[in-house]
Amino acid sequence: MNLVEAIRMASQKQAETPQPYPAGVSHSTSTPQAEPSPAHDESPALQTVRFEVHLTDQQLQDLLQWLVRSLHPVMTLREAAHYLRLRPTEVQALAERGEIPAFKMDNRWRFLKNALDEWLLAQRACEGTDEEGDNHAA
Repeated sequence: MNLVEAIRMASQKQAETPQPYPAGVSHSTSTPQAEPSPAHDESPALQTVRFEVHLTDQQLQDLLQWLVRSLHPVMTLREAAHYLRLRPTEVQALAERGEIPAFKMDNRWRFLKNALDEWLLAQRACEGTDEEGDNHAA
């Protein structure tokens, strides 16, 4: 059983289990004024879920390297190219032409992850307006 199936089964069991009425709340529907439940009873009960993941040494190392790369706000040319799924030469050419947000530090290109994210969103927005313009012209 994988993690998704385990979560699905746990949520189904929770939905099937009848929830008891909080203490002090009337069960009768004929009485128009039931006691309100205390504020702490209104929040759902928290549950602890534990699961184990078995990784090889290489998988663990890859996971940790990915976490470090993804958390660092400044990327190298190679990291930015990997993030954008482009070749490093393409990213360098974009940076040299000023088409992508970048700066040089110690004569090496650096890219802020947040700036790249904003640039990607702007590119997506520009493509959407270009397509709308093409559709109106036709």
